[in-house]
Amino acid sequence: MDEAFHLGIKISSSKSLYDILIDYLTIYHKLIPSKPRDVFVCPQLKADLSTHPKAKEIRTIIEIAKRGGNLNPFQSKRLLQTNFHDHMITEWNIYHFHLSLEQDKKTKFVKQVNSLLFAYIDNNSIAFLGVETHKDGIFGDTKWWTLLHDNFPQLIEKYKNDARDVYPPLSASDRQQLWDKGYTTLMVKVKDCVYYSPNIGRTTSGHNMVVIRQAMSILDWIDSISEQLDKYYDAVCNALKVESAVAQYKVIIYGEDLILAEMSSLQQVLKFNEVFDLSKLR
Repeated sequence: MDEAFHLGIKISSSKSLYDILIDYLTIYHKLIPSKPRDVFVCPQLKADLSTHPKAKEIRTIIEIAKRGGNLNPFQSKRLLQTNFHDHMITEWNIYHFHLSLEQDKKTKFVKQVNSLLFAYIDNNSIAFLGVETHKDGIFGDTKWWTLLHDNFPQLIEKYKNDARDVYPPLSASDRQQLWDKGYTTLMVKVKDCVYYSPNIGRTTSGHNMVVIRQAMSILDWIDSISEQLDKYYDAVCNALKVESAVAQYKVIIYGEDLILAEMSSLQQVLKFNEVFDLSKLR
């Protein structure tokens, strides 16, 4: 999440904990973690590079991906808006990058332009698919999924299912309108194959379903450790060799982890989903 703070993330602390978590996780799931991945480039995109007017920008982004560098400045500057939901990321793991090397004067993003590079990204791989202009329907066009199906089927094989068709058939504009209204299309047909959405989909509010589930899971975890601290506060302090009168327990973001820390002694106590081992507190 350091990349988000570098880009200028701002989340209001005046909201409820649930709403803060929703805002934070919404942005977190639109970010691309900087890490080495297997990089693939569609053959047609490779062929076009010799004459494409944005060849320098495309090659720069591909090279950054090969180094495991930060691709987020090439995303939409709306990335940091908590009420902006990128439908293609939520449904298909497909991101788009603005083909500019000029920094926007008011942000840490590149200048927002009409020429966009589309790529499928998961934890281990990034497949650059092609370039299109920013226009209606392009963000719901199954041609991106078709390029994956035709060129890198190994990346999406696990999402294939036994269904024979998807009804009703949707145009790119139909799909984009449904996404804009908060609906999940769940499956997509490419030629003779049907694939599930790589992600669970969205709620009617537009939020990624994974975001909602994670927020609820974090709240459940906080409730669990709060209950344990209420019951076994002195025992926990003794185990940590901290005076109970000065102990301060806080849930904080530490790097990429959510942890329970004891602030007076600067100890990491638990990581997300861990609870106190009561057998060691007695």
